Amino acid sequence: MNKLKTILIRNQIIFPGEVIGFSSADSNIIKAQLDAYENDEELFILRYKADNEEERKDSAYTETNGVIAKVESVKNKDNGVIEVVVRALRRGKLISLNNYAENEYEAEVEEYIQSDEGFDRMLNSLQLIMRGYSDVNERFKKHILNELLAIDNLPELLDRLRLALNLDYEKKKIINAAKTPVEESMLLMEIMSEAIDRKEIAEKIKSEVDKDISKNQRDYILREHLKVIQNEMAKNSGYETVSDEYEEKLKNLALADEYKEKLKKDIFRLNTAGSNGAEGNVIRTYLDTVFEMPFGVYSEDFNDIIRAKKILDEDHYGLEKVKDRILEYLSVRILNPTGNSPILCLVGPPGTGKTSIAKSVAKALGRKYVRISLGGVGDEAEIRGHRRTYVGAMPGRIVEAIKHAKVANPLLLLDEIDKSSKDYKGDVSAALLEVLDGEQNKTFRDRYLEIPLDLSKVLFIATANTLDTIPRPLLDRMDIIEISSYTENEKYHIAKSYLVPKEVEANGMKDKGIHFSDKAIKKIIHNYTREAGVRNLSRRIGDICRKCARESLEGKKSFKITEKNIGKYLGKEKVRHDEVEKEPQVGMVTGLAWTSVGGDTLSIEVNIMPGKGVLTLTGNMGDVMKESAGISKSLVRSMAKEYDIEDGFFEKNDIHLHIPEGAVPKDGPSAGVTMTTAIISAITGKRVRADVAMTGEITLRGKVLPIGGLKEKLLAAKLAGVKTVCVPKENEVDVSELSAEITGGLEIAYVKDIKEVLKVALTD
Repeated sequence: MNKLKTILIRNQIIFPGEVIGFSSADSNIIKAQLDAYENDEELFILRYKADNEEERKDSAYTETNGVIAKVESVKNKDNGVIEVVVRALRRGKLISLNNYAENEYEAEVEEYIQSDEGFDRMLNSLQLIMRGYSDVNERFKKHILNELLAIDNLPELLDRLRLALNLDYEKKKIINAAKTPVEESMLLMEIMSEAIDRKEIAEKIKSEVDKDISKNQRDYILREHLKVIQNEMAKNSGYETVSDEYEEKLKNLALADEYKEKLKKDIFRLNTAGSNGAEGNVIRTYLDTVFEMPFGVYSEDFNDIIRAKKILDEDHYGLEKVKDRILEYLSVRILNPTGNSPILCLVGPPGTGKTSIAKSVAKALGRKYVRISLGGVGDEAEIRGHRRTYVGAMPGRIVEAIKHAKVANPLLLLDEIDKSSKDYKGDVSAALLEVLDGEQNKTFRDRYLEIPLDLSKVLFIATANTLDTIPRPLLDRMDIIEISSYTENEKYHIAKSYLVPKEVEANGMKDKGIHFSDKAIKKIIHNYTREAGVRNLSRRIGDICRKCARESLEGKKSFKITEKNIGKYLGKEKVRHDEVEKEPQVGMVTGLAWTSVGGDTLSIEVNIMPGKGVLTLTGNMGDVMKESAGISKSLVRSMAKEYDIEDGFFEKNDIHLHIPEGAVPKDGPSAGVTMTTAIISAITGKRVRADVAMTGEITLRGKVLPIGGLKEKLLAAKLAGVKTVCVPKENEVDVSELSAEITGGLEIAYVKDIKEVLKVALTD
């Protein structure tokens, strides 16, 4: 037993007789090698078990088997690099490893000498298998075999044989783990036996093909080769031919007899398709697809509504109405599993958790989850599949999803259903009508599969950002669940409970002492993101974690993210929140608008100038908004006497209506009351209260009509410092459903016509 200085290596395995080189410009890195050369000592070379750079703390991370080596030469290059050449001499076994200095190790080593029991018998076996291996490896036979047969010492033979076989890295790892020469001999014999078997199988296939075919028929030869290979594979599975395997699978397939008969004909055609390789390949692909389908295979649901509620609450903060609706839906399925369930469609802005809700439902029910993205899909064949007569035909996405799930009742998410389209290849939404109709989808027929597929047990959930682009017949088949924007308080709780832990772990900072203060999270939400959901909020938190990850590798030990130092990680504030005017203004009114990233305030300005009665509109307005402006002007003209507007005013003066931020497109009818109020204020000279905002569509008779997006609009008003909001009377029921967090601090004035709006908004 010797004590030897030890070198630890990775990504390389050394055996006796091999040479390994080391080089470095820093002599401290190769100190052990240089000392061994100077003192004429032996070294012990040992390999890490793992090949990556993960942290290691004790000798359990090294192999037990290594090699005792000798430094053969040391050369100093002109560029200052020192090259050391080391030759492995004999195997050694690690007894203990001591790390006596940084990157310097000393091992207690026992030489690789074992009892010679069984050596003679193993020596004879190796010689026999080497002769067989030489028949399939001409180089081995010519240059190496005789030298190896002359060796009568098993350890010495193993050292030579390892080098002769030219093993790859993975096989070297297996050989190096052997505990005895006998065990190592068995592994080497197994490697040589595999090579012999591969050669014999290849020759057998060639000889069987050569019996029946002419050598000048190249295409035919290739097809026959493939056929023999497939039959050989079938024999390994216990079948005589590939068709026997298909017929056995057909017996266990849960299908009606008429479709089994059809498949039998396809199997028979496969047997007779030898003269036409392309046809045989098409039939095999079709049969493989059919037999992979989970006909009659169902997973069992977890019919526990308490468990479902717990999972939904754990995975999502807020969204109480959405979760209640889903729990009601699941309750009906539990009580009436055979009934036709409605197709849920989750509608809301991006980043509000529509897809993750579907995943939670699948988790709550214990169902397989599969997703189909419909964004940009315009080919009807994507849903119904292609007919088998086409080259490269394949089943539709519905069949592929069921096949991937391996059960006939997964939860199937139809993502971005509002972004599907139609072109000359067909209408995707029309193809979905059959899929989503409970009366029709029991016998959904894919064009490629040509066998009715029961989709009635599939739980369909669709997601969309808007309902405007979904055709009415398709919309009629779905039960709409709206997911509105998150409030800042909801975003704060989501970030604190879900997003921060997720991003900290994803960026490797879980155990690095990183902490986000509550005020820091709120500042990120308020000043660095502007969205309805939380996707960008997650990205900003990830930005901070990535910068902290770099600092941790540079030596920093803990990280406290506060309101004061947030700018260090995210730069200057990205979001500016509009504030209402401090003093009442003439011809300037604050409106409220809905956008894809939430609500926003909308200042509308009106100036009156001498002219010829022209109405000028600026601010990048859409057609609907321009029509609202025209209606507002006509309405004001009809009320001229009531508001003491002089006769002929509209023929002698021009009206210029402008909405700031002209680069941003704006459209919709909900600015009607705002435009009307601004025009009357500019004409009469009456000021508009600075703390009032309004929304509502206006009619020619002055009636205020209801609008949508009220939650987002009220949130925007609150952020802008508005105290009073004019809301259409018909929207009162919508306001009653909002939480106090949104309506608190706001005075809501419900108005039925423009006169009530003006009474609230104009000062005396």
